[in-house]
Amino acid sequence: MPVKRRNHGRNKNNKGHSNSIQCSNCMRLCPKDKAIKRFVIKNLVDASSKKDIEDASAYFGQDEPYQLPKLFIKNEYCVACAIHSRIVKVNKN
Repeated sequence: MPVKRRNHGRNKNNKGHSNSIQCSNCMRLCPKDKAIKRFVIKNLVDASSKKDIEDASAYFGQDEPYQLPKLFIKNEYCVACAIHSRIVKVNKN
């Protein structure tokens, strides 16, 4: 049987077994090395609220205004959800 990919779609590299993770979208169990991982950085507040918060902040006398914290999220998707939500494209080779 011919093989489509040299690594069989995984990043295992002679490990034998890898842990399972849950897909961020559908909660399907998927091997960690096969999952599609995307790191998302979001602001906690939108731009209009951010300006209001910076104006009302007590830290206005310094060179830099107070930096609002950001939200760091690591999304891990199964292959089906990543293709369906257009995170990765279908390989047409």
